[in-house]
Amino acid sequence: MDNTLPPLKRIAAIHDLSGLGKCSLTVALPVISATGVECACIPTAVLSTHTGEFTGWTFRDLSDDMLPIARHWQREGVRIDGIYSGYLASPEQAELLAQTIDCIAAPDTLIIVDPVMADNGIYYSQIDDRMCAAFRRLLSRADVITPNITEAALLAGLPYEPGTHSDAYLAQLFRALGALGAGVVTVTGVRPQPDVIGNVACDCRTGEMYAPGASGAVLRHGRCVRLRAGRAARARRTAE
Repeated sequence: MDNTLPPLKRIAAIHDLSGLGKCSLTVALPVISATGVECACIPTAVLSTHTGEFTGWTFRDLSDDMLPIARHWQREGVRIDGIYSGYLASPEQAELLAQTIDCIAAPDTLIIVDPVMADNGIYYSQIDDRMCAAFRRLLSRADVITPNITEAALLAGLPYEPGTHSDAYLAQLFRALGALGAGVVTVTGVRPQPDVIGNVACDCRTGEMYAPGASGAVLRHGRCVRLRAGRAARARRTAE
């Protein structure tokens, strides 16, 4: 009887590390690991807290470490089954992310880009249109992107609507994102009704849309990271 366990799938999570605040790598790592997928980490920055609800936070850009980490993994022959990226320290890091993907991705590596930059109609602290332009250039590199409704509108160059969100508005977003090279898009924070929050996915190559069950839950900081990390791990485990 062969008791050899199959090798674990491995996802490279490329996010910031916020020391406090239930988000980024502190959330992605345990959630991905709990699904039975190994989570390898490339931090883009180290912050004392996330920037959503705190002031006076400390920040260290780790751009100089991203490619050396990726190249070390490459020399070691590390197999990366999925890449899940999030917060970038600067617009310039988008090009480093693209080079990192080139360095560690195999032809069948699933690439998921979460364009972390805005919510509730406005950019996060110290983020502006330059970051949006940088994320646009990454759209065609990703198999899946996971913007919230604000980020989807910014990327698409369309007005942000706080909700409710009609099918026509969502279809307009998906068409614009598809024209920029996006493949599968999952938009979070969609409000089909005033007291309901859900997600809507679309394969922009075919126009096929999918809306799983929504809920009346309040989205708190870090919740979307947990949802996206779990989906990234499940997607990689079921992609065979």
